Amino acid sequence: MNANILIETEGLTNEQWLSYRKQGIGGSDVSSIIGINRWKSEYELWLEKTSPDITETECNEAMEWGTLLEPVIRNHFSEITGKPVIEVKAILQHPEYPFMLADLDGITTDNEGNPAVLEIKTASEYKRSEWENAVPAYYETQVQHYLFVTGLSTAYIAVLIGGNSFKLFEVKADAHIQEMLVTLESELWNKVQTLTAPDIDGSDTVKNMLDEKYKGGDNETLNMSEDDITFINQYLAACAEEDNAKAKKQYAANHIKEILGNHNKAVCKGHTVTWKSVSTERFDSKALKESDPDTYDKYTKVSVSRRLTIK
Repeated sequence: MNANILIETEGLTNEQWLSYRKQGIGGSDVSSIIGINRWKSEYELWLEKTSPDITETECNEAMEWGTLLEPVIRNHFSEITGKPVIEVKAILQHPEYPFMLADLDGITTDNEGNPAVLEIKTASEYKRSEWENAVPAYYETQVQHYLFVTGLSTAYIAVLIGGNSFKLFEVKADAHIQEMLVTLESELWNKVQTLTAPDIDGSDTVKNMLDEKYKGGDNETLNMSEDDITFINQYLAACAEEDNAKAKKQYAANHIKEILGNHNKAVCKGHTVTWKSVSTERFDSKALKESDPDTYDKYTKVSVSRRLTIK
């Protein structure tokens, strides 16, 4: 294995581990860079790497179970394949491209006895179809990144699906994919180092960042460029599509309600439809204002935000 060691991870706190991940691009970052990550865009990844106060997404319950099941899946892999597995308690980096990092689940051997990467995954039942015949592209590119960092030619992906189905895939190093990854990762890392932001995208993270960055207050009318009409037209078209979609949804909902009448539940071709009464408790601020205006004023909080409108 040709990789260098950036830091040994045994004994590191989670905060320390995350801080070292900011020093480069890891395998799980790759899908964001190439635009196939449904949860994180390239811009969001750039913000994580460049902003000291922004950290990676907090660990959710699915991630926690993945961590708990990792040694179980690792042991099962060894049992069914007869291959040894060594835990890699370090963040590795490519010797020529030190910003390319790898935090491996393990090192095993291929059928010829050569070192190979072991990547362990857990997947929920509703993602079973994604693993039916091949490794999803999201994880394929992650493993290709690891193979390039380590210089190894083979990787195994061991995945537990739905908590009761184990599948094993073999992935060979693909020079074409790895060449593409080096180019794209190098471009992003250059943007990180020069603090050059990628193109703005439609993520909530970017929205929140712009809302926080620009508070308004300049009353001078700005003359936008003629090229900016593209974004205005896109916005107006999206608003029209949104209104049309809401109208279609309400049209269908009204027909369904008419069909159900006083029935709380119905079934149709595998679908279950419910229309039930739901009780909610809401604070009556109007009544409080009328009966006790001093208390109302004491606990009323005024929030200010900017609203985008186009006419």
